[in-house]
Amino acid sequence: MISWLSENAGMTGLLFFFAVFCGIAIWAYRPGMKDKLESHKNIPLRGDEA
Repeated sequence: MISWLSENAGMTGLLFFFAVFCGIAIWAYRPGMKDKLESHKNIPLRGDEA
């Protein structure tokens, strides 16, 4: 199995990172995240509070 992974490292990495990207996208766009994302969307536009 290790030799197969090393021979196909490019495809293995691509599939791994694609799966991670899909997982993050599904997590971020689930219905319960809307309120949290709405509260964070203006963070870069806030003034200096420190």
